[in-house]
Amino acid sequence: MWNILLAFFFGSAVSSSRTGRRLLRPFLILLGLGVIAAGLVYTYVVYRAVTERSQTLHVHAHSTR
Repeated sequence: MWNILLAFFFGSAVSSSRTGRRLLRPFLILLGLGVIAAGLVYTYVVYRAVTERSQTLHVHAHSTR
């Protein structure tokens, strides 16, 4: 699997060398974890925005003055 990913993203010369696999594999793992973390943060922010907008207002619509 790593050979396919490395060959797809960085070319077959990098994926065939041992140094390329050793250096780029942790980079791809960190990149994947960063994408997952960013997705979770984005999901949390959107969820909070939707729940805030769906709550009923606590201000009365008509004033008695």
